[in-house]
Amino acid sequence: MLELLFLLLPIAAAYGWYMGHRSAKKDQDDISNKLSRDYVAGVNFLLSNQTDKAVDLFLDMLQKQEVENEIESNSQFEAELTLGNLFRSRGEVDRALRIHQALDRSPHYSFEQKLLAKQQLAKDFMTIGFYDRAENLYIMLVDEPDFAENALQQLLVIYQKTKEWKNAVNIAEKLNRLSPKENNIELAQCYCEYAISSEVESLSEKRTILLKALNVSPTCVRASVLLADLNIETEQYIDAIKTLENVLCQNPVYIGEVLKKLKYCYEKINELDSFELFLIRAGQQTQDNNVNLMLAKLVKDKDGLNAAQTVLYQQLAKNPTTLVFHQFIQYQIDDAEDGRGKESLILLHKMVGERIKQGFTYRCTNCGYQTHKLVWNCPSCKQWETIRPENN
Repeated sequence: MLELLFLLLPIAAAYGWYMGHRSAKKDQDDISNKLSRDYVAGVNFLLSNQTDKAVDLFLDMLQKQEVENEIESNSQFEAELTLGNLFRSRGEVDRALRIHQALDRSPHYSFEQKLLAKQQLAKDFMTIGFYDRAENLYIMLVDEPDFAENALQQLLVIYQKTKEWKNAVNIAEKLNRLSPKENNIELAQCYCEYAISSEVESLSEKRTILLKALNVSPTCVRASVLLADLNIETEQYIDAIKTLENVLCQNPVYIGEVLKKLKYCYEKINELDSFELFLIRAGQQTQDNNVNLMLAKLVKDKDGLNAAQTVLYQQLAKNPTTLVFHQFIQYQIDDAEDGRGKESLILLHKMVGERIKQGFTYRCTNCGYQTHKLVWNCPSCKQWETIRPENN
């Protein structure tokens, strides 16, 4: 409600000027009183949450003033621009479009005013998904210093929606030059998207693009994973290991996501003992379930079931989690003799497993969106690198 009141301030100002001007210019108290009553009625409609009636009343008042040519040009422009925005905010984009297009075409307004109209017109087109028309308007606004940064930001939104990643990279680079960031996550993710797109075919070009991603965002785990994939593809396993292990320094919450690839690389060079040492080090730096489960499996294959149980028991004593407990029960079942005790363990294992299935593996730290799959751009709030693994 407060937002609507603020949106209508320019309209209110226009009415205030109009009534004061008419009172000074003409002795027509009845007309001024009528306008005053209409304005108060409009505000009352807003306060009682009857926005449709309020908008219709204010629109009628604007039209009357325009016909009588009794309202200042600047005030009328601001009032009509705001009214168009209000229509858009309540879903009547067709009415917003008509108002903003009329302002853009009118010969009575200045160049600067028409730029404002174009900006709002582009927002109208964005709202209804006419990205090509919005794109054309924002491209025009990029050349205007007061509108350039906002226009570039909106173009970046458009190219991300339409998955035109080369264009997205170009725009994100321009934004970075305007407002440099030490850790430009969005630009890095655009580089990653561009690298895996069909527009880039050669491995060397992909590598160059991914190195650019790490240059603008040293913590970009996704770029490291994609670089490791290139190394694995070309059988450069030692380089892949270095890149994947660096994830522990970049952002340890994602270390569990790279363990399978890391194990594969260590197997290729017959160095699983080194992998075990890395898991121990990772377990000391982070409380990741996947690290503990992978270490237990490695110990089981090497030293047997009892040793693996000891690893998980020690972890449960320090940081009990459902996933680790579930695997610990499985080891207990594998080690138990047939009988009611084993049957009880099987039942408990099943119950804990069902509880795990009901939960989510990943959660957005920005909006709380939950999912079973790691994605780098949140489908809900559209933020990059906010989806994180849940350690339950």
